[in-house]
Parts: sequence; structure tokens; C-alpha cells
Amino acid sequence: MQSCFSGVWLPILTPFHHDRIDHPALAQLAQDRVAQGVAGLVAGATTGEGVLLHPGEQEAIFATLRTAVPNTPIVLGVTQFASHAAVAQARSLAALAPDGLLVTPPSYVRPSQDGMRRHFEAVAEASDLPLLIYDIPYRTGATLCLDTLQALSQDPRIAGIKACGCTVERWMQLIHATRLQVLCGDDAQNFTALCLGAHGTIAASAHVLTRWHVRLQAQIAAEQLNHARQIAVALDPLIQLLFAEPNPAPLKALLARSGECQNALRAPFAPVSAGLGEALWAGYQRAQAQLADVAEPACPSR
Repeated sequence: MQSCFSGVWLPILTPFHHDRIDHPALAQLAQDRVAQGVAGLVAGATTGEGVLLHPGEQEAIFATLRTAVPNTPIVLGVTQFASHAAVAQARSLAALAPDGLLVTPPSYVRPSQDGMRRHFEAVAEASDLPLLIYDIPYRTGATLCLDTLQALSQDPRIAGIKACGCTVERWMQLIHATRLQVLCGDDAQNFTALCLGAHGTIAASAHVLTRWHVRLQAQIAAEQLNHARQIAVALDPLIQLLFAEPNPAPLKALLARSGECQNALRAPFAPVSAGLGEALWAGYQRAQAQLADVAEPACPSR
């Protein structure tokens, strides 16, 4: 059973062709990014348009990924918000034997802290898999308090948290006041969170210039902060563009430009504006050029 959630994880997008999953493109994307060093994949979650998938499609995605990258851990997103539906989905997904589940607090209904705790406990009990809590208040309208997270972390199956929208104080609390493995889910905060001690990232932007995201995390872990800072500065403008319109539309537009997938989304997502499409390609080229000038860090003296 997967017990270590660290490094750079990729919330892999779902390529479509005529509104059907493009499985060859999905397999190629996974193989290429794993070869560049990503530690694991998250499938059928936010970037993968998980809430827009048809019945059976998440299972098909998992089958393709497991065949394409058999030695890479794969976490599946639980996309149902009613507790009974989330429990049923978690039980169904657990039968596939993924390496964990990413579970979001119920959206829109804004349950109490006790309600959210019971929700996660029920999913953990139903699946008996490692769970990553997906704390993303600006999407769900629900904020998990530190006391709730500390209580949930007493269950060994609740292994970690993908955190978004955190202040420095919140990062410090999550990292140093819980036993959870903390993964940054807010790409623009990756450098900050990792420097504060986060275990890794789940970064949609790591689809692009992947090896540099991996190197950024590795250099921070090795305390090569000046080198890591140069990488972060070069990546940041492109990250901002990748989230200038709703994710994953900008990401798909950029990857379509490089021929890795079609620029196809499920409604209500819409393709990015023409202006952003051009800005993304220019931003990608600028980032490439800037990263080419980043020198390898000097080896520490012994």
C-alpha cells in the first residue's frame, strides 16, 4: 500500500478526441512525464475534468495508466460530494486497487467541521486505501480547521493533504502541527510551500517543462535554494498564464500547440481566448530560454 506521498505528482489531464477519451495520447503523456521524473499520477480529479467524466471513464483511464506506467503510483479522485455517493464511488474505485484516493470536502453545501470529519472517515472506512484530503476552499466553500485535520490524521489511512490557498501561517500549521504528508496544490506557491517543508506538490503546471519542476523540488530538498529560486522565477510567469483562465483549458491549449493532445474540453469548459493562446506559447518559449541559462548547482564541499 502506498505510504509515501512526496516529490512532484502530476494531476494528469484527460485528452479527448470527438468527446471520447484519447487513450493513446493519455498513455504517451503519462510515459513521457514519468520518464522526466514525476513521482506519481492523480487521475480523474480537477485537472482531469473528473466531475465531467461519464460512468466507466475513470475506470478506463486508470486501466490505461496502469498499463502505460505499471510501476508508478496512481491516485484516483473521488468526485461525488454527497457522503453516500462518495462512499459508493470510493468502494468502486478501491476495487481497481489504486495507490490512494484524493477526496474533496463536499462542495456547495458547506458542512460543519463535524460533518466533514464524518465524510472523510466514511470514505476511508469504505475504501481502506490511503486518502489524500483535497483542501481547496475557493472551490468548495468549506475550510477544514486545524483541529479537524489533527483529528482525521489519527486514522493511519488518512495519509496526507493537497492544500490550496494557504497563507504562510497555514502552511506552517499543516506541515509542523499535523502528521499529514503535505502536498502543495497551488502551483504559484510551490516554491514557498517546499521551502517551508512541504513534502511535495500536485502541480498541473508540471505537465509543461516537467523536468524543471522535478529539479526545483529536488534542489530545495538538497538545500540548493539559490538554484531552486532561479528555476522558480523562470517558471512563475508561465504558471500564471496557465491559470489565467479556468484549468485545464490553458494547459490543453498549450499541449495542443505542441501536438501532445487535442484542444478539446468537456462543457461547461470552453477553449481559451485567442490572446491567451498566443501568450501561452510565447510564455513557454521565454521560460525555455530562461531555464537554458540556469546553471547546474555547485557540488557542496566535503
